[in-house]
Amino acid sequence: MQITENQAGLKGGAFITAIIPTYRRPQLLCRAISSVLEQEDASLQVCVYDNASGDETADVVTTLAAKDSRVIYHQHPANIGGLANFLFGMSRVETPFFSILSDDDYLLPGFYRHALAGLSEKPQAMCWAGMTLNVDERGVVWDARVRDWAREGLLEPPDGFMAMTGGMAPTWTGILFRREVLDLVGMLDPEVLGPSDLEYLLRLAARFPYVLQKHPSAVFTLNSTSFSATQPMSSFWPGWKRMLEKFSTDDTLDDAFKLQALNALHGDARRMLFRRGANALAGARYEFVRDAVDALESDYGLVGRPSLLRMLATVCKRVSIMQQAYSTAYRLAERHIVGSRKILQAEYGHLLRMA
Repeated sequence: MQITENQAGLKGGAFITAIIPTYRRPQLLCRAISSVLEQEDASLQVCVYDNASGDETADVVTTLAAKDSRVIYHQHPANIGGLANFLFGMSRVETPFFSILSDDDYLLPGFYRHALAGLSEKPQAMCWAGMTLNVDERGVVWDARVRDWAREGLLEPPDGFMAMTGGMAPTWTGILFRREVLDLVGMLDPEVLGPSDLEYLLRLAARFPYVLQKHPSAVFTLNSTSFSATQPMSSFWPGWKRMLEKFSTDDTLDDAFKLQALNALHGDARRMLFRRGANALAGARYEFVRDAVDALESDYGLVGRPSLLRMLATVCKRVSIMQQAYSTAYRLAERHIVGSRKILQAEYGHLLRMA
């Protein structure tokens, strides 16, 4: 059974579209859909785009749709790829507002209500960004980066753009966009690959104001088995380089702002490459470490950090006990970081829900 927009779409006068691309996660998908349907004081529809899962996903969604006409299901005849599925969903938005939700993530109570109120107060803002909690599969809150922002409220270019650098960009899971964004900013750039969502937010923030509020709005699942957690360098570094090139050649941006933005983004890129290289080494992913070292040396001319990674990788690869020691030390450091953020668990742990 397939329910199309022509059958159910806007007949109820929906105001918000929640886009949920999915592939073979029926149980988690059910949680994601329910978290949208439970949003109070919002006229909405949930558009699920199934990337030809071929499992019980269709049964799960059509059962929910039979109980709630706000659920709309589209099943692709073949898998078109993850990013293409996001693009497909964005291209079909007709409501005044929309949000994008991965099938293993979910919304928190009050997200749409707070977002609509904020956008009503600031009609010039193109989106409203809340606080997304990054939570692992055990229900441990790792961070809530928006919580550490210097201020809330309306942010305009260039301040709004710069606030997203330094690894502080809000996750789009907790963002409500105006439909006009699709006309003014465009769609995701498929050539940016992994960081396409970050590039999209930066592209928006470089040109338009947005509202930020430290309201816990969504949960992003840190899935250790997901592609994003195990991806090769080729899945994201060429995309980062394209993103940097796009900003450097954007003639619509002021030269002074462009220089400031590129300096910040290149700094983010260098830190990211080293951090991901160190993380990959903990998992004995030597090819990734080598690629990270090559990028730090060839693209940035660095010596110290890539030399350290190369030396550690060489020793760990040759001496198994050294690999074990490095991996153990890295995981202990991770646990220390999480332990130092117990306040996040105390403040937001009650909001979490299991699949």
